[in-house]
Amino acid sequence: MTLEEIRKEIDEIDLMIRSLLMKRLDCAYRVAEAKNASGDLRVYRADREEEILARLSEAVPPEKRAGYLAVVKKIMQASRMLQYGLLYDWNEGLFEPLVGEIAVPEDAARVKVRLTRPNRPNSMSEILSMIGDYGYNMERMELAAENRENGTVTFELSILGNLNETNMKKLMFQLSMECLDFSIEAVDRDI
Repeated sequence: MTLEEIRKEIDEIDLMIRSLLMKRLDCAYRVAEAKNASGDLRVYRADREEEILARLSEAVPPEKRAGYLAVVKKIMQASRMLQYGLLYDWNEGLFEPLVGEIAVPEDAARVKVRLTRPNRPNSMSEILSMIGDYGYNMERMELAAENRENGTVTFELSILGNLNETNMKKLMFQLSMECLDFSIEAVDRDI
């Protein structure tokens, strides 16, 4: 096959992938509806995702496994993002407990958070990816603590963005739900 023929085949496959991804996101939407109806707002279940990844990777050749799993993980992350966004939209009052007594100025430009995650591969890269997927940039990340006994790491992050924006509130909600411990430490103006 020529390079042009291969590219044409890739373009056709991409259209099939888009169709399948839309079906999967429709399923994620229905999962969010079911969770909302039950009152259970937990979306992320690391144990379930690990089982799915193990099952799906069984028949994948070793030389393609890492790339395949990277794509499947990203699809799972996108599904969770959709579900958390819907749950946020459908349930008033999810954000207020996260900000607590912190004053949020109209011209807020930076949010400082502290979060604890399991110390495992991709644990923090998932957070960085999530921040970017919501359309924000991380300014700073600092390791605050490592608990080897519990197998956790705690980081302090500065995320550039306005905490008054709905997408930033959704990001904070998802972070709070996917971290073992999460707090908004401060909100700053752009200096």
